[in-house]
Amino acid sequence: MPALWWLFLLVIFLVIEMVTPGLFFFACMAGGALLAAVAGWLGLGHLGTWIVFLLGSALLVLTVAPLARRWMKRMPHSPVGLDALAGQRARVIEAIDPDTGRGQVRLGNGALWRATADAFIPQDSWVEIRLVVGTRLQVCQSAPNPEGKE
Repeated sequence: MPALWWLFLLVIFLVIEMVTPGLFFFACMAGGALLAAVAGWLGLGHLGTWIVFLLGSALLVLTVAPLARRWMKRMPHSPVGLDALAGQRARVIEAIDPDTGRGQVRLGNGALWRATADAFIPQDSWVEIRLVVGTRLQVCQSAPNPEGKE
């Protein structure tokens, strides 16, 4: 019966790890709980399973957690959603006038967006999206379209 409690604790630790990503502490504790469950099935008493849990968790925290954190830092950050628009190019459909706040651009996927800029940008120009502010794109003028499509 004690082995089932350790498996229940293992699930609890894994759920906590999913809610707090990036720590890897609770994943190591889950590993310790798994080792304690195996020790319980092998007939080790309550004190023995607690010792296996504590030593296994400590060993995993000291070895696996730093490796996992280092691996996570090496993964490149890829923007999602509206953040992914930054750096893309768009064509000006309606001249962008900072004085009146008017202007519209068409993205490569055909989507139309209202746009703002620090300086006047004429129609049929190409712009680069800097960031999304509310429902508008903040843009700056860029070189003509490199693909040669007008």
